[in-house]
Amino acid sequence: MSFVARFSPARLACAVTFFAGSLLAVAGTAQAQEETAPAAAPAAAPAVALRIVVLDTAKVLKESEEGIRIEANLRKLFDPKKAELGTKEKQLSEEYEELEREEKTKGRSEPLERRKAEFKQKVAMLQQAAYTIQQDYNQKRQDSLMPLLGKVGAIVKSIAQREGYDLVLEKQAAVYFRTDLELTERVIQAVNAGEGPKDPKAPKKPKDKPAPAKAPAAPKK
Repeated sequence: MSFVARFSPARLACAVTFFAGSLLAVAGTAQAQEETAPAAAPAAAPAVALRIVVLDTAKVLKESEEGIRIEANLRKLFDPKKAELGTKEKQLSEEYEELEREEKTKGRSEPLERRKAEFKQKVAMLQQAAYTIQQDYNQKRQDSLMPLLGKVGAIVKSIAQREGYDLVLEKQAAVYFRTDLELTERVIQAVNAGEGPKDPKAPKKPKDKPAPAKAPAAPKK
């Protein structure tokens, strides 16, 4: 059978119809895939670098003029108490050595045991006194530094907002930083210049009294 006879018009029409249907099915599948494919994610916005600076708060409290005055007042108040504790501690140390010598030379006795019991009570009382003084010192120091800390916070916030800093880190929390990123010296200078909120408990300077008005000149005769 010849090639033309195998593909009669009727069979050829059927083949064309089948081929056309296959093309339509492929096209429909491709269109469906395009419609169901997820939309591409929008491009990520470019990252914005944070502007970060560091501050050594402890240095500001220690080296600013106000911080130096606070520490001086605390020493004036508590140094005598610490000296008294030191004197009592020395006396107890000498008493302990005396009790040890007596026990080695004379052995244990009822009077010596009573003195040792009294010595333990003295040590406990000294430890309690030292603890009370330390707690009192810590509370007094905290109360004294609160106004200064408020000033430091206000100054740092003002600098950050004015110069566009996003974050101020405590210096001890930074593993590395460039020296030009530290605000400590600037804040100390600002505190010394009187910037920041005023302490309401601070004594106010007396206002200058106005000069007395001059008496009118006597009329000429």
